[in-house]
Amino acid sequence: MKIEVNGNRAGDKDSGCALCGATWGNYYEEIDGEKLFFCCEMCATGFKNMIKEVKYRTGWKAIDNLSIEGNYYRGRTCVAENEEKRYKFYLKFDDNAKIATFEQIE
Repeated sequence: MKIEVNGNRAGDKDSGCALCGATWGNYYEEIDGEKLFFCCEMCATGFKNMIKEVKYRTGWKAIDNLSIEGNYYRGRTCVAENEEKRYKFYLKFDDNAKIATFEQIE
């Protein structure tokens, strides 16, 4: 999965956390067979919750590309892609990395 956070490549230690883009920390999770870097367990949990929700709403088995714009405080506007299909959405997490708001954007 190709990931961009606020216009920059993300998902490994050099490029930053797959959810927020931070380069501190040292937490890794395997997601869809790919080892991704996260700054902390909370970001990893939020990312997994987001991926699960997108797959549930779209019926996709995988996400090829994911673009994330925003942050924890103002929420994130995202575009997920699978082959030729695109799914745009806005989400915000609560303090436990659970999805508090999830809205599809047309």
